[in-house]
Amino acid sequence: MNAQPSGTWVPGVRVTALSIVLTAFACAAHAQEAIKLDLQVWNLSVKNLDTGPDPYHYANSGNVFAGVEGDLDALANIAGASFSLQYVFFPFMRGEGQPAQDSWQGKAGSFFAGAPMHNDIDTGYLARFTWNQRLLQDRLELAVGRSNARQHFYMANCENVITCNDPVIDNSTGILPYPYGSWGGYARYRFGSASYLHSGVFESNPQHYFKRTKGFDWDPGDASGVTWLAGVGAKADFTQDPYAYHYELNGFHNTGEQIDPMDGRLRRGSDGLLFKFRQTLAREGEAAVPERGWQVFGAWSWSADDMQPFSHFAEVGVTRLGPFGRPQDTLNLKASYLRLGARQAAWQQHARLLATGSDERTRRGVSRIELNTHWQVTRNLALEPSVQYIFNPDNFYNPSAPVSGDGAVIALEVMYNLGSALGL
Repeated sequence: MNAQPSGTWVPGVRVTALSIVLTAFACAAHAQEAIKLDLQVWNLSVKNLDTGPDPYHYANSGNVFAGVEGDLDALANIAGASFSLQYVFFPFMRGEGQPAQDSWQGKAGSFFAGAPMHNDIDTGYLARFTWNQRLLQDRLELAVGRSNARQHFYMANCENVITCNDPVIDNSTGILPYPYGSWGGYARYRFGSASYLHSGVFESNPQHYFKRTKGFDWDPGDASGVTWLAGVGAKADFTQDPYAYHYELNGFHNTGEQIDPMDGRLRRGSDGLLFKFRQTLAREGEAAVPERGWQVFGAWSWSADDMQPFSHFAEVGVTRLGPFGRPQDTLNLKASYLRLGARQAAWQQHARLLATGSDERTRRGVSRIELNTHWQVTRNLALEPSVQYIFNPDNFYNPSAPVSGDGAVIALEVMYNLGSALGL
């Protein structure tokens, strides 16, 4: 009998040690292309200079974003399918806590001053775990699972993560704060390359935040309601249009119980409108992404429910692309205005009278001007300093305190792409 060559033989196939190694490397390379890992470390520091019931305080909020995106078409031959998984850890916390009025937000008092600080009371939370599907030649996009509406809808248009907040979104829609995920579904249909229609429904369950479930309690039984959103938009980046733009108008319906701040009456349901935009006005440079340019951005939000703390919010700003000869940086200046609901203003005045004996009138109109920048220090490190000055601040986070005076809050967001630095 002739000796067989080294290796394992089956009819028609010879598997050698070398072929096993090559196959393993091929599978690993294939998996590496199909699976994308993301690891980012962010840290927000805020300092109250001179506003609110208890000024001069400092607070800090850390975020470690750990995520993975998997291409199920490449991994399992499921056409157009993928999955998304992200967990966010909350280290380096200082000044957070519940009730909010005893922590940073209550000491800052107003919405504009207090909202930038993330009041994360747990060690971490599941931000996203979804099955994503593309159909109809990628025109239809679906996502089902655990996610946050802010991951799907255009709710942050400021080119700055610190103060890109909207009082109507935060307090009337029922949407959980980012990055807290809940049960939800999302669908978007694209018309051509820019225009789209989309809608989504998301569980509103703040109890999972208060119970410190870390996002792994998936029982919707204690949900306060659901949030429905639907809208239309148009978006083109610099690879599609030299004057990149993004416009989006959405309506929302929150089925949760609404509490009248004056007498405690309950009513189910709240509605409103949300509009965000960003438009390139001028540009310099021949590359797709301009070396320098100007953009304008803005927002308008409105609540139809008189029980809500804020009736409407408006904001407009201008962005300088490539300031100081640095194409990767931006410089932003914006002005914001919010108006308290009539019942919220009356309740704040009543709460202050009971607590302090002062019957000072609550001012319904609150304004802010802010200057911030995105500074790309290195490929993986970015800094976003911000200074905002608030006029006629409300007492949203501490209604029983005396009326706050005008003042400033400064902040610094540090963002490090650890995954990129590690070669992930």
